Formats: sequence, structure tokens, C-alpha cells
Amino acid sequence: MKQMEQQEPAASYPAFWPVLAAIFIGSFVGMYHVVSLNVSLPGFIRIFDTELQTVQWMMTGFTLASGIVIPISGYAMERFGCKRVFLFAIGGITISSFLCAQSWNIEALIAFRIIQGLFCGLIQPVSLALIYRSIRVEKQSFALSVWSFSTVLGTAIGPSLSGWLQSFDWHLIFLITVPVGIVAWIVGTVVLPKDLANVSARLDWPGLLLATAGSLALLLLFGNMNVWGWDSLLTWTMLVAGVGCFVLFVWQERRSDHPLLQLRLLLNPRFALSLMASLILSFGLYSVVYFMPLLLVEMKGLSPFRVGLLFLPAAGCLTVATFAAGRWYNRVGPAKLIMIGCSILVVSTYYFSRMPPETSLVAIMIWLAVRNTGTGLASTPATNASMSSVPQEWIGHASALLNWLRQVFSAMALGVCTSMFYWRMGIHQAEAGGVGEGTSQYRLAYMHSIHDVFLVSSIIVACAIPIALLLGRRMTASLTTPKESESL
Repeated sequence: MKQMEQQEPAASYPAFWPVLAAIFIGSFVGMYHVVSLNVSLPGFIRIFDTELQTVQWMMTGFTLASGIVIPISGYAMERFGCKRVFLFAIGGITISSFLCAQSWNIEALIAFRIIQGLFCGLIQPVSLALIYRSIRVEKQSFALSVWSFSTVLGTAIGPSLSGWLQSFDWHLIFLITVPVGIVAWIVGTVVLPKDLANVSARLDWPGLLLATAGSLALLLLFGNMNVWGWDSLLTWTMLVAGVGCFVLFVWQERRSDHPLLQLRLLLNPRFALSLMASLILSFGLYSVVYFMPLLLVEMKGLSPFRVGLLFLPAAGCLTVATFAAGRWYNRVGPAKLIMIGCSILVVSTYYFSRMPPETSLVAIMIWLAVRNTGTGLASTPATNASMSSVPQEWIGHASALLNWLRQVFSAMALGVCTSMFYWRMGIHQAEAGGVGEGTSQYRLAYMHSIHDVFLVSSIIVACAIPIALLLGRRMTASLTTPKESESL
């Protein structure tokens, strides 16, 4: 029998809004630092008198650290409880942010950013798990919408805010979240409920090493795919190493008495189908979020600040749609919301793949808003459908598995789309007679290459619609059968 450290169970359900406020603030702080350097990164070349290849490690190292630590979050929540891990992550983000602001050279800043990535990698899965551990079932879908809004808010204002702060003092990029982190830690300490900590839980070291090696290999591969190319020995070495580690990881988890991640969750049809929909949606999301600013800069000559302003109405629509999906979840069901949202995503992304150069900024702004409405309607229900289908004792493992696969799949999506862009760019340039940069033919080839990426993205997002249909049938069948998760 497992020896449990008895604490007040989460079933006591504390006050809704104080708990949600703590989760929201913590998630926002973590997400802000994920995207905070997207615009301001080049400025550090001048600040530290260095090169882009060196400065790039401020983001690359952060991403690698975040991806590596996510698999261990499931064990950490089981062993120490969600509240302790949440407070540990918030405290770590706050301290590492302060250390980043004290950096004396670029090497120190990269090192502190890697440490920051470890804690930011923990905060998303643990904050998601807290929703299902400390909030009543009937309010979980709305709470998930609020949690999703925290990531939206961080993504929407993070790049613009950090770019603006850098124009005054680059230290403020990191210092601005220190008081917010302190508030989140204090509020979390007071209002979050204590939960059960399994003191007999054991860490699956072979599984951790395999997951770490596999994540590291694939994240490096997808982050450098466009530089290395498919004919590089390094590309194929990382691909074989990453896939091989994941195959061994699955084998290890199936035979382990204390698996790092409960892969048996994938035997739950509802969880697996919802997870597949989430991963496909992340592919569609990142392809447009990354390439649309590039298209606007090249095609319209907009500054990064004006691009950010153009995206603000879309961020507002994403917020409204996310909250609406939370309100309608129990009434409409996740399958219909996912199908409606994906249909909007497919149509709007396809429009961008055929958008002519003379398209007005107002039309682009409207279509971005329409597209984000589809994202908000589909993404939150997909997450809630997967998380609400697992037993309470596996919530931490489900959150860790979901966030880990999203991290790897998002990196894969960005790497594949970037490689596709450069491949199509070479073809379009050759068709135009090998034109150089700065010419109208070059800009046209650039635009057509991004159009090709959007076209493929719309096709991939369309694959989520039949998955949503299967999810709807599965949920209808489960109304007359025992809960699927109970058979795991």
C-alpha cells in the first residue's frame, strides 16, 4: 500500500475566483517569458556587442530547457503535490527573472534564461492540472477558458511590451514580472488547497533520460532543420536519435512500475482523439502566427510595432471566443465546437494562401480576427475534453503528457513549415530567373512561398474535423457505457 502524506484533499473546493486568480497570474508570468524576446531579441546584439548566432541561444536554450523539464512535471506533481510544484515554479521564475536582469554579459544572460526555461516549463502543466484538482467539475470548462486567456494575453502583449521596454532599459523586460511573480506566490500560498503527495512515488530514471535525450534531439532538429537541410548527416543523426529514444521510452514506460508518464492514457479513446485535435490545431496556429508577420513586413513594409497593432483585434476575438467556448462547452459539447472552430480555421487559412499583394490592411485585420475566433472555439474544448476524461489521480500525468507533446509538436510544426518555406522559395526564385533580394520579383516569390505554407496548413487543420466527428460519436456512446478512464 502506498504511503501517502495526508493533507487536506482538493475535494473541499476553495473559493473559485481567488484560486483562479492565482492560476491565471502564474500562467501569465510563465507565458510572458516564453514570447517576450520574439521582437526584442535582435536588440541584444547591439547591447552586448555580439552576433545573432550567440543571441539566438537566449531563445533556443530556453525552449530546450522547457521541453526537457515538462515530462518530469507529472512525477513532481504526484510526489510533492500540485500546490508545492506551482509555488516552486513561480518562485523559480521570479528569481531567475531577477537574475536575468543582473546579467553582466551575454553568456550569463543565456545561462539565466536556460534556468528560467526550466521553471516556465513546469508552470503550464501544473497550472492546468490545478484547474482539475481544485475547481468544481461544473466550473472547470469556464476556468479552462480563463487559463487559456492567460496564455493568450501573455502571447499578445509579451513581444510588444518587451520591445517597448527595451527602448528604455532592457533590464525592465525581466524585472517587470518580478513583483507580479511575488504576488502570484503569495496568493497561491494563501488560497490554493493542499493536495495529496505520494511520498512513495519513485522517479523513473531510465524513462527520464530517454525522454530528455529524445526531446533534446528532436527540438534541436526542428529548430535547425532549415539551416542543416535534409541532406545533412546531422539532420539524420538527430532524427534517428530522437525517434529511437522515443521508441525506447515507450518500451520503458510499458514495463516500469513507476512510469514517468502514464502512456496508458492514450488507450482512452476520448483522451487520444482530443489530444490529436489539439496537436493539429497547434500546427495551424504556429504556422500563421510565425509567418503572417513576415508576410506583412515583406509585402506591406510594416514595422514590427504596426504588425503588433494589426494583431490586437485578433487577440480580442480570440479572448471572446475562448470565453464563449467555455460557456457553451456543457451545452453544445466539445465535438461541435471543435468542428465549427476548425471549419473557420480552414477557410481563413485558405484565404491567406490566396491573398493578393493589394489586399488592404483592414481586410487582413478582419480575416485574422475571424481566424482567431475559430482558434478560440476549437482549442479550449479540445483541451477540456482530454483532461476531463481521465481519473483524478492521473490529472498530473495527463497535463504533463499533453504539454510535452504540444511542445515537441509545435517545434516540429515550426521546423517543417520553415523548411517548406525555404524549399518553395528556391523554386519560386528559380522560376523568376534567380532574382535577388530587394526586387519586386523577390518579394513576389517570398509571398508565394508563404502562401504555400498556409495552403498546407489549411489542409492539415482540416484533418481535425473528422477527428472531432469521431470524438462526438465516442462521447455519445460513453453516455450509456462506464466511464472510459475507469478501464485504464
